[in-house]
Amino acid sequence: MDLIYENSVSAIETLQTRFQQQKSVFFTISNFGDPRYAFLFYAPLVFSLDRKIGTKLLWVSIIAEWSNQVLKWILHGERPYWWIYETQVYNKTGSNTPAIQQYFMTCETGPGSPSGHAMVSAAVWYILITAFLEKSGAIKKTHTNMLASVSWSVYTILLCVVSLSRVYLAAHFPHQCLLGMIIGCGLAITMNKISLDRLKLTHYVIATFGLLGSAMATYGVLHVLGLNPLWSVDRAVKWCAKQEYIHLDTTPFFSMMRYCGFMLGTGIGLNSVFNKKASEVPFSSGMKITSAILAIGVAKLSERVPLPKFNIAFFYFSAFVANTILPFLMIAMVPYIVSRLWPVIVGGADKRKQQ
Repeated sequence: MDLIYENSVSAIETLQTRFQQQKSVFFTISNFGDPRYAFLFYAPLVFSLDRKIGTKLLWVSIIAEWSNQVLKWILHGERPYWWIYETQVYNKTGSNTPAIQQYFMTCETGPGSPSGHAMVSAAVWYILITAFLEKSGAIKKTHTNMLASVSWSVYTILLCVVSLSRVYLAAHFPHQCLLGMIIGCGLAITMNKISLDRLKLTHYVIATFGLLGSAMATYGVLHVLGLNPLWSVDRAVKWCAKQEYIHLDTTPFFSMMRYCGFMLGTGIGLNSVFNKKASEVPFSSGMKITSAILAIGVAKLSERVPLPKFNIAFFYFSAFVANTILPFLMIAMVPYIVSRLWPVIVGGADKRKQQ
């Protein structure tokens, strides 16, 4: 792997030097592919417009992040920004340590392989494009048309651009992004064939404990084998240029709290009386758009809620609770409120027009 890493570092150094003036563009692109937006933007938007597709998107996002975390622990992948200081390659060759730049988005604390940005984006965007093509009638069993070709071309280009931004930031090596793209796409293809319509709250509770248990089992096995599952956090603290670049919401355990919380919250929301009452009301286009705006607004506001950091265990517990409440609000409460207030708002508007 040292040979692959060394050649990749040379490519990163060249990329950063050549496109130094365009770094803000790479920041924007990387942010666009951030896995958290699968939960805070795509999920509330799509669920508000189409509940069936939205539910599938939530499941794919959750499973993609869970599998990404477990694979990262197992594969033990390095990240460029710390590997250049830990490796003995440059001492052996007598060459200087590469001048890799770090940015405020560089210092991810989890292991590097596979790339979460590439993996989650590949999974989520696959569901979105498949749903778009199905609704447009572009997916046919006998042939493919121009719209499908263009859509999948855009899909591929977007994934490559997001991966390039992660390489530019020195957060990933190129092969880690490629691996993430392949696994994410394969995961979405598999999940897209599964029907989720008949799942009850019990299934979601079991799934939550299954995700948590399997992740903790992986953590425990690594410990038994004499490995430190949190080795990457130590590397990040040691080699990140600025300590303020390090954030707790990039740690493996925070990721675990997010996908477990969302799984449980999704189950509670879908099986709540509020969701059932909202489902009884036929939603117009205006109601769907209003629900989407409110749901995304709730998701954005949740980012501003400070989690207590005086105790690390309580911080992660708070993250779990917050990520359980959020999907419940987006899935159940927002549609319920819109279904109850919309007739009043529309009725009042009609009366004013008549007057």
